[in-house]
Amino acid sequence: MEDNNLTNKKEFVKQRLIDAAIKIIGEKGFRKTTVPMITKKAGLATGTFYLYFRDKSHIFNEAIIHVSSSLRNHIDEVFQQKLSSFRGKSINMRNIKDALHAIYSAFFDYVDNYRDNFLVLFREGLSHREDFSFALEQTYKALAQDTRIRLSTTSQFGIIRPLSSLEAETIAWAIVGMLAQVAQIYITDSYNREELIDILVNFTLNGIRKTEKK
Repeated sequence: MEDNNLTNKKEFVKQRLIDAAIKIIGEKGFRKTTVPMITKKAGLATGTFYLYFRDKSHIFNEAIIHVSSSLRNHIDEVFQQKLSSFRGKSINMRNIKDALHAIYSAFFDYVDNYRDNFLVLFREGLSHREDFSFALEQTYKALAQDTRIRLSTTSQFGIIRPLSSLEAETIAWAIVGMLAQVAQIYITDSYNREELIDILVNFTLNGIRKTEKK
């Protein structure tokens, strides 16, 4: 019992440090962030940091992994809800459009609610420092894989056209990159959220919808 309590306490402290790092790096950027800033935000002694992390690069990698997992789970929950609502029903393009709108809305919900998380993952991570390249590469691969699976699942309903493996992979990577870039201009330039989502939905559908037979 004591071992479990100790493990839980360690995980709690580690998560507090990661959450603090995300907040500070999101606000100030990686280069201006210091370990004392992180521990002050977490309400912990500076020495505590080094019980869990080697340096700020180490915690930034952990932050990328944490944010990636959180974002993927958030979007997948919405997708699974929409998928469940399809079962046993006649599906049409309107349903697929609504599902896409819900998924893109879930992405922007995440951006709105966790702005610092997003900036850490896509803005700071895109610096492509050697320290972070592996974690960021794995994040993008995971997001693209999730998207490929959703494309494959959706195609089983016969609404979108069958995609070759290369098409599915290319479109998945394009969607991930598109969302990353569009969300950044959404944050920095204050574009209208609903207009952006509608544009993204229509753009995606134009690439995957079935071509009407003449």
